[in-house]
Amino acid sequence: MAFSDLTFLGFNLVDLIIFVALLIGAVGLGKLLSMVIRASLDERMGRRFSKTMARTVFYIIVAIALTIGFGEVLRLDFTGLLVSLGILGVAIAFASQQIIGNFLSGILIAIVRPIQLEDWVEVGLLPLTGPCRVKDINLMNTVMRDVNGRLVIVPNSQIMNGKVINYTQAGFVATPIELWLDASCDMDVIRKIVLEEADRDPRILPYVDESERTIVKSIFDRPAIRQLFGGTQDMRALDPQISILDVRENKVRLNVRVWIREINNRDDIVSGFLEVLRKRFQENGIEFRDP
Repeated sequence: MAFSDLTFLGFNLVDLIIFVALLIGAVGLGKLLSMVIRASLDERMGRRFSKTMARTVFYIIVAIALTIGFGEVLRLDFTGLLVSLGILGVAIAFASQQIIGNFLSGILIAIVRPIQLEDWVEVGLLPLTGPCRVKDINLMNTVMRDVNGRLVIVPNSQIMNGKVINYTQAGFVATPIELWLDASCDMDVIRKIVLEEADRDPRILPYVDESERTIVKSIFDRPAIRQLFGGTQDMRALDPQISILDVRENKVRLNVRVWIREINNRDDIVSGFLEVLRKRFQENGIEFRDP
C-alpha cells in the first residue's frame, strides 16, 4: 500500500500532515505578526490596545487556516453549518452595529492617529468634553482625564466620525480674553500695557525662554502650521492682538487674544495675566466697567 493511501481516523494521512503543517504555520505567522504589532503599538497606543490588536490578528489568522484546512485540505462539507452561521452572523451584525463601528474605529485610530496617548484634546460634537488628556486607547473606546480629574470615556466611533480638537498636535492655541473698560481710556496706553505684560509672562507667546522658543520654532516647521500662518516662520505672528468689539455710551468692550502652549493651564495663565493687567490699569487710571 502506498503512503499516500494510508488513512488515520478516516482521513488521508498526507492530508492530515498538510493540515497540521498549515495549522503550525498559521500559529507561527500569527505569533510573528503579534510581536510586530506589539513592538509597533506599545508606545504609540498603549499596551492594552496593542495586546488586544495582536490577539485579534492572531485569532483571525488561525481561523482562516482552520477554514482552509477543514474545507480544502480535509475536504469536510460545511455547507449546512455555514448557511446557519451566515444567518446567525447577519442577525448578530444588525444587533451590534455600534460595537462593530467602535471596533473598526479603534483600528482606524491606530492607523490614522488623529490622537495619541498623552495628547491634550477636546472631543465633540455636543457636548464637548472640554480639554482632556488621552490616557488609554483600546479597541472599543478612548479613556481621557479632564482638567478636573474626571475620567471621560468616549466611544471610538465618536472620535473618528465627530469633531476632535487636538491641542498637542496644534502646538499652541489662541486664547481670547474679554475686557470692559471705561470709554474715555487711552487705547494706546492699553495696548502698551497689554503687550508689556504679555512679554513678561513666560507662558504667553511669543516671548518665552530659550527651551520653549526652540519647541515653538519646531512647531512652525510643520506643514499645517506654516499654511495657517501663510508660510511665515516669524514668531511675531503670535503677538497679542487687541480689538474693539463694541462701544457703548460710557464703556468699550475689548478682545485681547494671546497665544499659549499649555492648554491644560489656560485658566491659571489667564487669571495671572488679568491680575497683572488689573494692577497696571489701576496705576494708569484705567477703570473696568460692568458688562
